[in-house]
Amino acid sequence: MRHLLSLIIVLLCLCSCKDKANIFVLEGHIGSLAHDTIYIYGADALYEDVDTVVTRDGAFRYTTPLDTVVPMWVLFPNMHRELVFADKGLTATMQGDTAAAGHIHILGGEQNALLQKFYHRTDSLDDMREVIAVADSFIRANPFSEVSIYLLREYFVNRPSPDNTKIKTLIGSMSGNLQDNHYIKQLQRMLNTYKPLAKNNTVNNYAVLDRDGRNVSTSEYKETYLLMHFWASWDKESRQRQRELVAIKEKYKKHNFDILGISLDTDRQAWLQAITEDSVTWRQACDFDGWETGIVKRMHITHLPTNVLITPSRRIHAIDIYGEELDRKIEELTVEKTAEKEKKKTPTTIRKIKGNN
Repeated sequence: MRHLLSLIIVLLCLCSCKDKANIFVLEGHIGSLAHDTIYIYGADALYEDVDTVVTRDGAFRYTTPLDTVVPMWVLFPNMHRELVFADKGLTATMQGDTAAAGHIHILGGEQNALLQKFYHRTDSLDDMREVIAVADSFIRANPFSEVSIYLLREYFVNRPSPDNTKIKTLIGSMSGNLQDNHYIKQLQRMLNTYKPLAKNNTVNNYAVLDRDGRNVSTSEYKETYLLMHFWASWDKESRQRQRELVAIKEKYKKHNFDILGISLDTDRQAWLQAITEDSVTWRQACDFDGWETGIVKRMHITHLPTNVLITPSRRIHAIDIYGEELDRKIEELTVEKTAEKEKKKTPTTIRKIKGNN
């Protein structure tokens, strides 16, 4: 009996050690942060949960079970966010002040050390071209690091007019393990089927969630000329263009024309507030994935604002037209074409009346 009890104790200890080996721990103390809540969520599709962590006098502790390296965002109440690489059995610490300039310092784990090294080399650089050059060199020098995937996405993919040749070259410099990463595989498929946004291209039936959480797709706008307006609450120019569209929408509300707003926001409250402030009356949609939003990636939207005017047959008729040019184009497509159709019908109607007499 004594031997059986000893065996049970040993097994329990082994199970406890095994559980601890799969746990990631993030501890931190953040200046200017008292009793508040921070949010931790995955930076890619491997970890899709959003966890809330309460801070006490700026201190917090977060734990989660993991099987592999996962990049995670830590979002603070002032919307500042920091990337941390989580891994099973790893304890990382976060120190700094969200009210101060620069990145919060993260200790623990090889990937976090490499990311901090990159930040150290680029924090003093004011020219984005220099930062991109450092990111390029880093990726080539660290073909086995998960940080290289993050830098590829941040500085080469999620940019206006990305250089696809450069992206392919950098992917080619990565190890086989990194190239097997689900994001890199998805990116390669997209590059192989890349079709730049252009007039006469067909817009597929893409779906995105509206403010009520319901799917809205381009197929719903049959017999309608649809202006797809890509914007974000944090982009001043796209906000200005959105406000200009209010008058356009009102002018042609009785014609076969409509607008669909697609936001690249990641903060629901900021998105809804911007819609109210801009007096928007048309349907708005947002998946809160930023540049990773499915419709944004599939249509190869690379800058904000972007306007895409599509015909009832879902072909792109015009791209990035605003103001008077947009007004004239909508009038030409809706009001004038409707008048022409009515004019063509008139002689036929008269002949029928004469024949009856």
